[in-house]
Amino acid sequence: MKKIGMVLLGLGLFIPPLLHAQNAPLTPKVVTVAAAAAPQTDPIAFSNAPMVGQFYSAQNPDLPPAPSDFSNLPVWDLGDGNYLLDDFDSDLRRQSGIGGAVQDDSPPTPPGDGGSGGSPSTNGISYSFDTNGLWLEMVDVSTNGFADLNLRNATNQIYAIWGTSDLTGGWTVLTEVWPTNASVMPFTVPLTNQQTLFMQAEDWTGVTENGNTTPDWWFWEYFGTTALSDTNLDAEGSTLLIDNEYGIDPNAISFSLSVANQYLNTSAATVQIAVSAGTPSYAAVLVDSTNFAGATWNAYVSSNITVNLGTVQGWHNVWVGLRGLPPNAAQTWQWEYLNFSLPPVLSIISPAANVVSQPIIQINGYCQEPLASISYDVSNALGVVTNQPSEITEQFYDTNSAGFSTNYFECVDVPLNNGINTITIHAMDLAGNITITNFNFTLDYSSKTNPPSVQINWPQNGTQISGNSFTCRGWISDSTATVTGQLGPNGNIYPAIVERNGNFWIQNIPLAAGTNALSITVIDVVSNAAVTNISVVQSPLALAINPVTPSSQLWQPTVNVTGTISDTTYAIWVNGVKGLPQLFTQAARGLLQRREFRHRVRTIQAINSFYGRKYLTPKTRHPNSS
Repeated sequence: MKKIGMVLLGLGLFIPPLLHAQNAPLTPKVVTVAAAAAPQTDPIAFSNAPMVGQFYSAQNPDLPPAPSDFSNLPVWDLGDGNYLLDDFDSDLRRQSGIGGAVQDDSPPTPPGDGGSGGSPSTNGISYSFDTNGLWLEMVDVSTNGFADLNLRNATNQIYAIWGTSDLTGGWTVLTEVWPTNASVMPFTVPLTNQQTLFMQAEDWTGVTENGNTTPDWWFWEYFGTTALSDTNLDAEGSTLLIDNEYGIDPNAISFSLSVANQYLNTSAATVQIAVSAGTPSYAAVLVDSTNFAGATWNAYVSSNITVNLGTVQGWHNVWVGLRGLPPNAAQTWQWEYLNFSLPPVLSIISPAANVVSQPIIQINGYCQEPLASISYDVSNALGVVTNQPSEITEQFYDTNSAGFSTNYFECVDVPLNNGINTITIHAMDLAGNITITNFNFTLDYSSKTNPPSVQINWPQNGTQISGNSFTCRGWISDSTATVTGQLGPNGNIYPAIVERNGNFWIQNIPLAAGTNALSITVIDVVSNAAVTNISVVQSPLALAINPVTPSSQLWQPTVNVTGTISDTTYAIWVNGVKGLPQLFTQAARGLLQRREFRHRVRTIQAINSFYGRKYLTPKTRHPNSS
């Protein structure tokens, strides 16, 4: 390949107004510009230049190098014994060899003036320069790693811009230019810290090699090389010739994304890319945006990319795109969902006041992000207890962000001592952020002047009950109070089970024939007491409920309940559902109100829960079930 019209330029140091180029008869559609960043800004004077070496013509690089500076011209030192003659204002083509007198010419007429130009030099020798031919113009060499050039009088479809940093070495394609303005076509060439760079333009329209039908420009545009064949296959198994003929992108890219953890405690997220097909040259990232057309593409240099999630906490949509070399290459995008969070903030819902009157409290609160773990410490006058378990009781699923957000937690049965109690809650979110927060509660019994309120849910006073025992259920306003039941003034005392919400029940209270007097006594921590008296009557009617089998059915919303009754003139309700008489057996499909005695007591077998739920009344009367 012939290279003509070459010019030297100090990158970022000196920009001549015009870089010579010509449409020479030897290679009519090739034009060359050179840019060099040699250690020196200006050429070395002839008197300081070596006498022997390889001396190239900057204006006519297709001429063979001379063994010496016969023309007594300043030179640039290219290293390794190579030198470039400062012959911009000289015409060496008129000589049969390098030896001989140098002829000066003035700068050519700027483009657009037409014809051939040039003015006599101080020596009276002129040089003709055809400004109507193809030529390159250096516009600027910026500090951001790009050289700006103009391709002038480019009348064909596509041109290759070749470059080399060594005139004795090989040339490579730096970029392609598709002129949209034949008069002047601006373009840029990336610079990679070369000390010397020579550039030339070649008309690549219709150029093929190695017997291929596919043009060289197409190979280079998609793969960055021309060392390919029509029969080579793309990522999907089709030949490159078919791809070219049908306008198919031969470098279709497939890939997937992965992250070590979706939850991050830094806004800089590392995303791993696994390419399964194709060869990516550029990558782009979008955060909380689907403006794919406006994405900024950067060179693909690693399968690990860093994504900036910004300063807003919460879930973020991250899109990663890959494409090949051409600006219009097919884009492939994949999506990842990441959560960026700072240390969690804990808020307490209850107790609402920091002064309490109960020796055991339930601390309920929330955090507006998912938690991985939570525990608490208690510090008071008695000492310090650490690493007590807390529980996540509920999570809110945000359908807008398609992820969990608010977590609700509970510290159960926290014991307090008189005075100030410091509760230290330790929480860690899914990103590894840790928060330690202190809350103070003061235990003060001065407000406890009255006994707890008591409400008996079942049985009500005067209720007729079938069987030999029953369960009394109710509610008290102070869940730390003690509840007991006693039959008669001298009867046995039966302790109650009290839930944290104040619900209580006294199980297996014996039921004798006739009327039974039951006293329910409630005593709080400062000995305030309340007594409630009721009477219940053992019914002569026999009613029995068969066990539900298998017992695993008791976790279902409904089950079939069967049993027997001694008098079929009575109607039966089970949990508010009326049964159907079948001979001496009544069957009902009842809704089981499953009790969840969280944390403190185990779930009671459902068959026991029926005690105290057997209403025996004439069939003309509907019971008030509970």
